[in-house]
Amino acid sequence: MQRSGPRHKASVAIAAVVIGAIAIALRCWRLSWGLSGRLGHLGFPDEGIMWGPYVRGFIPLSWSSFDQLNLNYPTFYGYVVGLTAALAHHLGMLTTLAPANAYRFFVVDPGAFVVARAVSAASGTLTVALVGFVASRMYSLRVGIAAAAIMAVAPFDVVYSHLASPDVLLATCTATTMVLAYVSAVGSSVWVVFAAGLAAGVATGTKYTGLAMVVPIAWAVGENAVRRRSLRHGAILASLGLGGLAVGIVLSCPPCVIHSDRLMEALRNHLTMNRVLYTNLHNNFIAQTLRWYGRPYVYELVASLPFALGWPLYVLGLLGVAVAVWRHELADRVVLATIVPYFLAISASMVVYPRYLLPLLPGLVVLAARGLTFLPGRRAPVAVFTVVFAYSLAFAASHVARFSLDQQHAVARWIADAARGDSYLVGVRVGVPDLMLDYYRLQAPLADANLKYLALADGHWFDDRPEFLVIPEWYAIAIERDIPLSPAARELASLRSGAAGYEQAATWRSSYLQESFYTSLDPAFAGDLWQGEIGFTVYRRARP
Repeated sequence: MQRSGPRHKASVAIAAVVIGAIAIALRCWRLSWGLSGRLGHLGFPDEGIMWGPYVRGFIPLSWSSFDQLNLNYPTFYGYVVGLTAALAHHLGMLTTLAPANAYRFFVVDPGAFVVARAVSAASGTLTVALVGFVASRMYSLRVGIAAAAIMAVAPFDVVYSHLASPDVLLATCTATTMVLAYVSAVGSSVWVVFAAGLAAGVATGTKYTGLAMVVPIAWAVGENAVRRRSLRHGAILASLGLGGLAVGIVLSCPPCVIHSDRLMEALRNHLTMNRVLYTNLHNNFIAQTLRWYGRPYVYELVASLPFALGWPLYVLGLLGVAVAVWRHELADRVVLATIVPYFLAISASMVVYPRYLLPLLPGLVVLAARGLTFLPGRRAPVAVFTVVFAYSLAFAASHVARFSLDQQHAVARWIADAARGDSYLVGVRVGVPDLMLDYYRLQAPLADANLKYLALADGHWFDDRPEFLVIPEWYAIAIERDIPLSPAARELASLRSGAAGYEQAATWRSSYLQESFYTSLDPAFAGDLWQGEIGFTVYRRARP
């Protein structure tokens, strides 16, 4: 029985509203984590260091605001953050206090954190709409609705929308480039190719790895030229695509063009970190202690992608990829040309931050939704979609719930209370393994509790015999995963056995859905520094 037009449109509109509401709610829930209370400036340090200069530099707004010195990241995400901050300031929603130190800016006005994070949340929500649109355009309206619904709850896109970081925006640029590349392949307007190149240029101006988006454009140009059987037409399209790419890079990162020396320095730093110094990135590089899949490409397939997507969506995504390879229709070829080159490029690195895989999500989700249509019967696609959606929603929510610095405050209060009971209230020393920038976020809570913070170098944990030792679970995992034969490993073993003269006194932990399964793939998946709740164990010096 054929459905009536108005009723069908109403159903689609209701589905779009519900999906949009879920996407927004998940990405805005706990968006201001770590910013409340007297010590509300304890957000993740990288947010302030990397994006604080944009907030400060764009208030007041001037042409000089766009000339940024640090090109470790290209400037487009920072520009969006800065312009959003300028608008918020104009509306009276953000103060203008701007000390000389960019990191201290966020101490003065934590609202700047929210501004930068809101850009990520808005980008993630926009990606949901783009994925729904591109899937509808490439395949069918049913596939588009399913893809948008899955993207709304795609775990790592939801999770990382709570950080000031360009990775979610890069995924948005990827989705934009993908849909424009498809339209370029099937359409007759040559200017769509220019727009696709422009989108790829903006992707490059968001993160340097966005340059991989030239591949789907090149593929689309080739498809169009072959369909028209015109080499001349293909050359025109290629020229327009390259022109759009150049314009996109210039507009999104003008310092990359004007200050080529800064650009080359940034690229050299990235190359050195990825090839030489990656072992300094604890819990985020391929360590020798991992099993047979502890190698580039294989690690991402066996561990990182299942964790970033959640295993049900990962399995459905693999099905979608298999279907795309089998059917290899034009839409399939464009999506594969988008995700495969980026996967090959990013997976070659020894550095394995799961956020690096975010640009793969739009294409994988589109293929996952398309894969549902090849399941047998009428009930199987609905059942599989329900499982994937429900699991992804619960998995993402369990991660977002861990965005908190309550553990750090609880550790400080517990030590203060324990010290008070032992007449150690004033001048109690608390030793913590040294890590630059206080990524553990313990210094301010301990100082607020009148406790003295001691940064302990590896190999010298017990030199000063502090009354208490706090071992972050994140670092305990890194010791056993990355440096199992180090002085820190020997000290950790001595501490746990009691041989060092300390006794375990208290622990703080949090978990997420099926954590034991994902940590069996890689123990580093227990938690990362940017989430706040990284787990702590307090050891008290034993008494005679």
